[in-house]
Amino acid sequence: MQRQIADAKQFGIQSFCKDLLEVADILQRATETVPEDELSNDRNPHLKSLYDGLCMTETQLQKVFRSHGLTQIKPLGEKFDPNLHEALFEQAVEGKEPGTVAVVTKIGYRLHERTVRPALVGVVKAQK
Repeated sequence: MQRQIADAKQFGIQSFCKDLLEVADILQRATETVPEDELSNDRNPHLKSLYDGLCMTETQLQKVFRSHGLTQIKPLGEKFDPNLHEALFEQAVEGKEPGTVAVVTKIGYRLHERTVRPALVGVVKAQK
């Protein structure tokens, strides 16, 4: 009974976290789409200010996630783990060990020790 109460306290925010992950994904995509050359020159100071604001918001959101036990799963170069990763495709990659994560298409998240969303990945396949 005590264990169930402890789990309810720890994981009671899981569905709320899942909903917020979409917001984090949108912020990340927004910052990734801004061309770096547009930020490095002074032609568009409004774009630079908007970009900086998005980055600060994304940083703050990740800080709040961490404070509540929600951490990112960024498995690039790690061994594929079906408990943490969801394989979308296999790809032959020269010089990489088969079964290694070669591409991360969507970052995963864990709430304490529980996977809330697996990382969506491409895995190195054995070459013939």
